[in-house]
Amino acid sequence: MNNSGQILGIDGLKDKNYLARCQRTLKEWDAPLSGWTCKEIYDIRDDDRDASLHICELCGCTKVRYVHMMTHPDYFENVAVGCICAGIMEGDILAAKERERLLRNRSKRKRSFPKRKWQPTGNGWMLTYHGAQILIGHSRHNPERLGVKYHGQCVWTYKGKPITNFLSAAYAAFNLADPVPEVKP
Repeated sequence: MNNSGQILGIDGLKDKNYLARCQRTLKEWDAPLSGWTCKEIYDIRDDDRDASLHICELCGCTKVRYVHMMTHPDYFENVAVGCICAGIMEGDILAAKERERLLRNRSKRKRSFPKRKWQPTGNGWMLTYHGAQILIGHSRHNPERLGVKYHGQCVWTYKGKPITNFLSAAYAAFNLADPVPEVKP
C-alpha cells in the first residue's frame, strides 16, 4: 500500500502478500490467473442502505459494497469480488477503481434524486433532468399505481414490483434517466 493506504497498479502493487493470496485462491480453484473481464458491477446497497455487505469470493473481505462480477471464458462460473481483487484478476487495478468510482458517484446521485424539485402536474409530478422531461403519473385504471415516462419509455414496475409510491417511482425514473454505466471490456 502507498502512504495514503491505497493499493497501487499491478506493477506497483506494494502488498505482494495480498496479490499472492488472491493468486493462491485462484490456483486452488484451478482457475485462470489472468484474462478475467468484469461483466457487471453493482451496488449491494442500491436501495437498502442497511443491507449486509458482500463477502469477496476471492480474498474473503467482508466489506464489499460495490461488487464486480468477473468472468473468464475458461472458467465455469462468475466470481463476485471487490475492487482490488477485480483489478488483480483483470490485470488492471486502475480500471477496476474507475468502474467503482463511476458507480459510487451514480449511487450518490440516485440517493439525492427524489429530493429534487419535482413540479406537481394534474396527474402526478414532472422533472427536467439532463434537458429531458421525466413524468410520474397515476394510472387511469388504478389510481394507486404510478408510472414513469422518460424519452418515450414507460415503466410501471420497479425491481419487479408495481410502483405504488413516489420514492419507488423516483428511483425507477432515475434508472431510466441515469442507467448503470455499461462495463467496457
